[in-house]
Amino acid sequence: NLDIVIILGIILCFSVLSQCQNVKSFMEKHIVQDNAEIICNDTIRNRNLRNRDGCRPRNTFIHDTNGHRIKGLCANIIESTVIISDMSFKLTDCKMQKGTQRPPNCAYKQKGETGKIHITCERNNPVHFVTFDVSFGVSWSPSILFVVALILLRELLTLVILT
Repeated sequence: NLDIVIILGIILCFSVLSQCQNVKSFMEKHIVQDNAEIICNDTIRNRNLRNRDGCRPRNTFIHDTNGHRIKGLCANIIESTVIISDMSFKLTDCKMQKGTQRPPNCAYKQKGETGKIHITCERNNPVHFVTFDVSFGVSWSPSILFVVALILLRELLTLVILT
């Protein structure tokens, strides 16, 4: 019985260590300070983010100082589950430019976005970034409604003039 307890203890230690490594890896790959103005080329190079065979084709940074809001999304989620945030996050999306060299000379185009994130949570922690949905800012809504209203008004006036 003691042998079984020792074996189970060893398995538990390795599973906890791998979990910590996944959370640490997630934070290193995807989390930056809330108000950070990052440059993809520099941040990816400084953090040594790469694939086994070269440059990462894409990486998204979430602006969430110390990852507190992200970790909150994973609270009470034990099994591996993909969740979508209710709130939007400031994001910096980095896409590798065509013709890019090998690390450390990876070159990226970057775009600031705001969006809801899809992440995988395990054992109360974020472990994998899946994707994001772009959110249109509140400031866009009145502008879009105004343009639609102008188009409808023009069509209505055209109808009235023709009849």
